[in-house]
Amino acid sequence: MFSNKAEYPYFTRTVFNNGIYGYVDYLDESHLIKGNSIAVGMMGMRFFYMSHDFYAGQFTKTVFPKFNGFNSRIALWFISWFNKSRKKFLSVLVREFEKVFSDTEIIVPYHANGDLALDYMESRIREMEESRIREMEESRIREMDAYLQVSGFENCELTEEEQKAISLMDNGKVKFKSFYVTDDAHKGRSNGVFIVKNSHNILQSSITPNSGKTPYVTAGEGNNSISTYISYDKTQIEKGNTIMIGGKTMVITYQSEDFFSNDSHNLVLHVKNPLLTNELIQLYLVASLNRSLKPIYSWGDSISSKKIKKDILSLPVTPSGEIDYHFMETYIRAIEKLTIQRVKDWRAKEISATNAIVNSDKPGKPSAPQYVLPQEERNVAMVAEDILIYGSLEVRLRNTKKSELLAGTLDLVLMYAISPAARVKTEKAGRIALGIKEANLSEEAVKAYQSVRYILFHYWNSSEAKPFALTAPTQLVSRADVPEGFMLRQEKEAKQFLLIEYDPSAMSDIGAYDILKAQRRGSNRYLPFVCKVENIQE
Repeated sequence: MFSNKAEYPYFTRTVFNNGIYGYVDYLDESHLIKGNSIAVGMMGMRFFYMSHDFYAGQFTKTVFPKFNGFNSRIALWFISWFNKSRKKFLSVLVREFEKVFSDTEIIVPYHANGDLALDYMESRIREMEESRIREMEESRIREMDAYLQVSGFENCELTEEEQKAISLMDNGKVKFKSFYVTDDAHKGRSNGVFIVKNSHNILQSSITPNSGKTPYVTAGEGNNSISTYISYDKTQIEKGNTIMIGGKTMVITYQSEDFFSNDSHNLVLHVKNPLLTNELIQLYLVASLNRSLKPIYSWGDSISSKKIKKDILSLPVTPSGEIDYHFMETYIRAIEKLTIQRVKDWRAKEISATNAIVNSDKPGKPSAPQYVLPQEERNVAMVAEDILIYGSLEVRLRNTKKSELLAGTLDLVLMYAISPAARVKTEKAGRIALGIKEANLSEEAVKAYQSVRYILFHYWNSSEAKPFALTAPTQLVSRADVPEGFMLRQEKEAKQFLLIEYDPSAMSDIGAYDILKAQRRGSNRYLPFVCKVENIQE
């Protein structure tokens, strides 16, 4: 029986969760497998380090070290080599796996006396862990800082007015009044807060995901109900700065931008009073509608534009009984600040904890003799990693030293897939200003863009791709600084532009290539990215 309180991992053929399907209690000694070992499920053929004694299912094997000093970091060294042979192991039958595995050669560092350089392995893995952790933390900090700057929350300190609003609400001293959600023409009542209409009905089967910039809003939870971004018939667009109610799910969201809706059962609510159009006030209205309507409706008794005419919501009012617009705005701003501050506090604790992990138990300086690698492998894979920087212009560099990137010694190619309608005109332009949505780019991203030496246009088919050598160094500039004569591409939402110049009459010879080798699965096919020429060569 599996239990969250059980002690022993149960290892199976899954490639998720370190191969652990669940946890079980002690069964017997004969089936218990010793930890501090490497386990593999031969269906998924992924190797995992198992620190604790464990039990395992069928078609699994365990690798035990024949040397002393084995630990989790040294295990990761070997696991990286074992997983490189995954395709070969998958190609043989289960009963032949052990023989093929035993005959597989791997490369290991060693001391001059022939002993395994376990201290080097451990220090190298730790170095990679620290590097990756720092990169992740730096990226998260940059993202947080960029968000706070854009949203105006660098300073989350509450003003005196905001503190008062929180205090009044917490102490139950805010005066509320009930208002009808919408009008009822049949009863001659016109005192509703919203104008309510059913949305258009755009079925998911009729859209192309990621085909445009307009949100496609469903009745689902998460991501503010935005499923994807599409291009569609603009006559069916719903106006932004409104509230949408999922007709069957009762998911209520504020939509700041114009959007498309997936179901005519969904309701779109426009405020009647211009004083209520403020985004913060709309967010307050969303909270009030949730409180008022969610207890009433369910999947079996869904909301409708007819039923909602009888519904009310409760809003704060002034002493004279008018809706207190100013209080709602102040209160929501205070709540936002408090929420952001909690996130900042949590991030500070996370960074502190991460630094403690990185800095704890550091191995000492390597002692003589020096480490030795086989001649053909020296200075190759041991110090090179994949560099992936996501964004509106991605960077995908395989087996690359970060120091090489920052030194500017790489010759990179900009991969640019264009639809047939725009490709000929773009190829002939010779001077392109490519829009980039990110305002604050990392040092690595900037250096990658500056290291672009070629641009390769393609239709998503390598046989039709056309490479051109750049005739001038790339430059990152603002919209106002884009020189006359440059064709603007990806202009919408761009914070800056990458200037690219080439001779459209002179194609470059970069050898045989296959662009699909550098493509990340699940990525938008028309998302430009930067990579090394050798990463696409056959």
